[in-house]
Amino acid sequence: MRYIVRRHPSLKSSLGAAAVAAVMGLGMATAHAEPITLKVFGGSSLDQLAPRQSPEDQKKIQEEVYSGFLAAYPDLVSAIEWDAQGPQANAIERLMTARLAEQEMDLIACPAFYTNGAYVRRNLVRPITEEIKPFQDRVDAAALGAFTINGKVYGVPISTLSTSTIFYNVDLFEKLGIEPPKTYADLKAAVPKFEEAGIIPLLHQGANSPMWPMWYFETFSQASGDPIKKTEENLNGTATFADAPEVEAFRLIKQWVDDGVLSKDSLSVDQDGMRAAFASGKSAMYYGGTWEIPSLQATVKDFEWGVFPFPKMDGTPGEPRHGGGADNGICVSSSIAPEHLEAAMAFIEYLTRPEVATLYLEPEQPIAASIKGVPSVEDPYAVTLRETAFPATIKFLDWIWPAEVSSATASAIAGVVGGELTPEEAAASVQKVFADLKDRGVWPPQ
Repeated sequence: MRYIVRRHPSLKSSLGAAAVAAVMGLGMATAHAEPITLKVFGGSSLDQLAPRQSPEDQKKIQEEVYSGFLAAYPDLVSAIEWDAQGPQANAIERLMTARLAEQEMDLIACPAFYTNGAYVRRNLVRPITEEIKPFQDRVDAAALGAFTINGKVYGVPISTLSTSTIFYNVDLFEKLGIEPPKTYADLKAAVPKFEEAGIIPLLHQGANSPMWPMWYFETFSQASGDPIKKTEENLNGTATFADAPEVEAFRLIKQWVDDGVLSKDSLSVDQDGMRAAFASGKSAMYYGGTWEIPSLQATVKDFEWGVFPFPKMDGTPGEPRHGGGADNGICVSSSIAPEHLEAAMAFIEYLTRPEVATLYLEPEQPIAASIKGVPSVEDPYAVTLRETAFPATIKFLDWIWPAEVSSATASAIAGVVGGELTPEEAAASVQKVFADLKDRGVWPPQ
């Protein structure tokens, strides 16, 4: 959707370029220039404000946000043109095509996945570490981490937040006298009670192979202590995907199966089967992301469900860290004209104001939001997630990995769970795939 909003001639503001520059800590190069048309590019139709709302509601929200900005900064911007269209799968291709055609773009609506995996590596966006400091404290630190690569901030998150957690049957736990576990040892100790009751402790959608790496994100965090740093070392060649922490991460996943917590039947279960087993009371738990909540609300009718974080495992040097973060953000294009930077940063700053963020985020009914001060859902599960999982949330490692490493990791986990690979063989198989990318010149990306 190509969406343009222009300032109405009657709108006035006491703020001008000088005031904006003072707030943003920017220079005054454009203080006396004519207002510009600020151009925002989105790779897909989802890369815009309020992407999950109905078209009518979405348009209303966007008009209110854009018009408010134009009214506040009439000396900087006369119009906002937000060009976001097409399917998400073609987002990178569409952005690359637009760049090759030298299409003018000041800002890029940047999903965290593509920002980490393609936009930064292909020099499509520029760092804004210094420019955001005057308003950085408005942004959730973990959410900002999703757009921080090698210590540099490339985007500001403007979305709801996700995290990973274990969903459990509260009524069943109470009936069996099981407390929500604080450690893996607590969870292991409960297995005999589930078995006696004829209940599968935990079932995973193992037939859906892309979901296996989520387990690795959890165990590797505990095995390595700093999963993001170690992954970056693997990618730059100063370490490998077959080192001791990686081997231990695979071993820890296998421990869930060996101890009877994670059912080996998970290898043949898809997403629908996992959800159905939980909703019918056949399994007591499953692990997944907060995107599971709408399904739980729609299908679980006979019992109360709750959440607890992936637990601390015995003897691991690192603390639990859960994959997640902000889905979408706003980045500055590396091709931006220097004289447009002031206006671009003013718009980013405006989007981080709590009262403005509330306009486009509150309709999403967030469990948590990237901008502080946005009202959130107050259901018990949401409160628990904000107290436990969200503070320990880091970006998904497959936002950093090459796609081939993600696929290799998923296959390796299935092999370990099924008893076909040792943890050492699993780690070596991932490293072999990555080494092949380097040998073929695919990595690092050009």
